[in-house]
Amino acid sequence: MSSLPFTVLVLLEPLGLLYGSSGRVLSPGSLTGRAAEHFPPDAPAVSGLLASHLPREELRHLFTAGPFWLHRDGELMLPAPLLLVQEPIVQEPIADPGGSVATSLDTPSRRSRRLLHWQDATDTTPSGWVDTAAEDHVHKSPSGGWIRLSDWPYPHRALPDQGIPIHDSPWQAVPHLHPKLSDHERVSAKEDALFLEYGIALSPGVRLAYLSSHAMAEGLVRFGGEGHLVQLRCQPLPPLLLDLLQRPLSPDPFALITPGVWGGPKLSIREPIDTTVPRGRFPWRRNGHPPGLLTDRPRPWRYRLGAGADGQRRLSRGRWALPAGTCYRVGGEPLPPWSDWEERWFPKEGLSLRHFGTALSLPLPPP
Repeated sequence: MSSLPFTVLVLLEPLGLLYGSSGRVLSPGSLTGRAAEHFPPDAPAVSGLLASHLPREELRHLFTAGPFWLHRDGELMLPAPLLLVQEPIVQEPIADPGGSVATSLDTPSRRSRRLLHWQDATDTTPSGWVDTAAEDHVHKSPSGGWIRLSDWPYPHRALPDQGIPIHDSPWQAVPHLHPKLSDHERVSAKEDALFLEYGIALSPGVRLAYLSSHAMAEGLVRFGGEGHLVQLRCQPLPPLLLDLLQRPLSPDPFALITPGVWGGPKLSIREPIDTTVPRGRFPWRRNGHPPGLLTDRPRPWRYRLGAGADGQRRLSRGRWALPAGTCYRVGGEPLPPWSDWEERWFPKEGLSLRHFGTALSLPLPPP
């Protein structure tokens, strides 16, 4: 078994707002739909921060994964798997001392007392994932949110009678309207002069969390596209997370806890493909059948490749990623833990995207 590359949890506590988007030209879509918002930053942002403090020869050994967040009580929060059948919790509004109505960070908004199950490929349901205790269609159930690491429904553990609490994201977007200045004088440009940016306000005591192979000196650092100040700390990985990351992942279902990026350099797909063989090979297919997949709409994912010959910073081509919480079921021979997956399964663009912890997975209970 390969050793797990992650050794520490990197924690980032913002001092004020954090950067939430790249900003776009002012338009009805970006005003009403918050189309440019992207938060929390993906693992490449933390990789760049760590790489700036590492010797060059260490960069090939750098691994990161995320994003996650740490509750103010110190527990790691993970993306909720999509096979959790969620139901709302009716609760009374909580009034803060200032008189306004707020929702407590400690009070979950939803819970799950059932799991979806994958039926064989001949099943007539649209996705193959069904709720055996209800007739509602799978997509009518809420999705998303975060669960505590201690509440993760790992194998050989029954769901509690009260269900698994599911929390909303502990941050809020604060829009800012910025003018783009002219190149020659300090006045607004005549065309495309306004763009919308989002600052992100985290709840007090909440910290963003990322897995990392390397620690970094603690203190104040600049993080994100606008260089906002954050307090950086490092702590050991939770023992339960280490245990889950070293368990086999099939034939029972498993869930991605980070965005999954698959495919070749110019194509994003929904499962790994080995491009080192002619016409490619899909290692998760059994008898020609694709794995059972429960996912949501894809999300954009990209990273910086460094500086070119002209010294300008370059962005990657950009990929589509399966969102964290996506669930797979691969029959037949068991799949090993993520740390033992073949590197040729991961796309390579300058370097293997495995170094960014894409598709990091944890096991789930059997049906």
